[in-house]
Amino acid sequence: MLDTLKRYSNTWVAKILMALLILSFGLFGIANVFTNLGTSSVARVGNQSISAVEFDRAYRSQLNNIARQTGRQPSPEEAMAFGIPGSVLNQLASNAALDQMVEDFGVGASDEMVSEMIAQDPNFATTLGVFDRQQFTQMLRQNGYTESEYIEAQAESVQRSQVIRGLFGGAMAPKTILQITNRVQNDSRTIDYFTISNNVLDPIDPPTEDQLVSYLEENQAQYRAEAKKKIEVLVLTPESLARSLEPTESELRAEYEQAGDQLTSDETRNVTLWRLRDDSQADTLVQGIAQGQSLDQILAANNFGITATPLGQVSRGDIENEAIASAAFDGDKGLTIADTADGKVAVMVRNIVPAEQLSFEEARDQLVANVAADQARDIIIDKIDEIEEQRATLRPISEIAADVGLETQTVEITRSGEGLDTVNDLPQDGQQRLLTAINNAEQDALLPAVTIGGNAMAWFDLLEETPARDLTLDEVRDELETAWMEDQRAQALAEKASELASRVEQGTPIFDVASEVGQIAQPSLPLTRRGDGSFITANVASAAFSGGEGHADAVRLQDGTYLVFQVTGVTPAEPIEVTQDNLSSVSDNVADDLYQQFITARRDDLGVNINQGTLNQILSLDQ
Repeated sequence: MLDTLKRYSNTWVAKILMALLILSFGLFGIANVFTNLGTSSVARVGNQSISAVEFDRAYRSQLNNIARQTGRQPSPEEAMAFGIPGSVLNQLASNAALDQMVEDFGVGASDEMVSEMIAQDPNFATTLGVFDRQQFTQMLRQNGYTESEYIEAQAESVQRSQVIRGLFGGAMAPKTILQITNRVQNDSRTIDYFTISNNVLDPIDPPTEDQLVSYLEENQAQYRAEAKKKIEVLVLTPESLARSLEPTESELRAEYEQAGDQLTSDETRNVTLWRLRDDSQADTLVQGIAQGQSLDQILAANNFGITATPLGQVSRGDIENEAIASAAFDGDKGLTIADTADGKVAVMVRNIVPAEQLSFEEARDQLVANVAADQARDIIIDKIDEIEEQRATLRPISEIAADVGLETQTVEITRSGEGLDTVNDLPQDGQQRLLTAINNAEQDALLPAVTIGGNAMAWFDLLEETPARDLTLDEVRDELETAWMEDQRAQALAEKASELASRVEQGTPIFDVASEVGQIAQPSLPLTRRGDGSFITANVASAAFSGGEGHADAVRLQDGTYLVFQVTGVTPAEPIEVTQDNLSSVSDNVADDLYQQFITARRDDLGVNINQGTLNQILSLDQ
């Protein structure tokens, strides 16, 4: 039989079938053989691969930047809407295109160049500007780099900069560009203008049922209930574990013997405040006290017109203003003047009750907290292992929690993370990790533990999924009516502003048009394309510069009102003297533009192959 197969394999029919088989595998079954994109790569540019780790690090960095600015990390869908993944991928692809040129040209980077670059980085320097090894290590750890990874990345950066300087260094801009730039920046115009708002509109009737139905259909994407997942979650942190522990009496006694002298009551003082009107009142009080007068005598002799604010017997922690707290507790009894952000405050201190050591019973709650916290830190790793062992048996997390003396919580979480703030004990920096795991979770699957911080874990079971759906008219009627009325007013105001500007353009004096709507047209200061530095903004100036003298238009302002204007004067900028300094500055901008065009073309020539599956996994998107 083998001889027969061997004989037939040499025929032209067998060769054609084998070729077709190989081609079909290449086109449909094993595309990665040809694209050379494995699960560890997000994309490839030429011979350069963009690793999943590299993309994830850059992507997370962008998300963290947005979180620092907005106070909330965007969801995967919001990140897509903002264009963050595409922006990150474009930047990495541009770097990869440069790396291909580095490889083609054989450009290198010496250890001295890389070391100097790192040593001069201000992020790794002390306040004296000296490189700090400890700061360097800490920042690398915070950003997910090993030392070797970071040094390699900096070496690549040095190599790229050498290529860029070699191609575009020394590129000089023509002097004509400076003159054009001067005209663009310094040409000025004057306009006459007035503004209109909704008060010039006729009343708008409420929407009919048909209009609401039609409006909802047109804007349904804005009126949707997010997909939700109901989960039962167990959050284990040292703090939550400590609350579940009950130290014995002997353990509490031992803790009190060891740390009893550190368990004290707060020092309290009787504090009264007078908020002074000016510095002269403060000087009068200080001088009077120095001369031996009592506060009551000083206030009686001087008509200050101020009243006392008694705080009573308080501890330092009861006073929110740090300047007042310092004045009240950093000295002895008597009068002190505190300098606060709102002015000077007279602070009178009486009846100082010093801190005293607490008795065992008085300190019991603090002792319980201290002992439980110490025990929790000692046993939390064992507790995590115990939960993981039971989790491997596919037991529900509620049963496991009951066995180990902990409590679960049932919550509903939307895909964007709404509901996460109701999860007890969940650290802020662990919210996004838990949300990613929830969004990727499937029912009837063993869900892995989620690391939410140092020695902190979370486990959850997916109980129920509610898909996203369109909201009905009855659910959003009030909101929809408000939005419809706002849209109608905005549309009517835009039409009114356009009609007024058109009349001005056709020759009706702008002062007459303004008076018809109860407004007074007024002249502007000379303005450039950036505006006049006050009321006239850059978008109004841009419209004014789009036509010559007599040009009229209407521009929507940020508050929803419209500014109707007419250009009354055009003044060209004075020619400037071209110096080497300003020519070099413009040349730098020209070189940057040339580089951006060049690297985009180079990237397109090499081609960018994207591994969409791996990319979706990193972005936590449905595949």
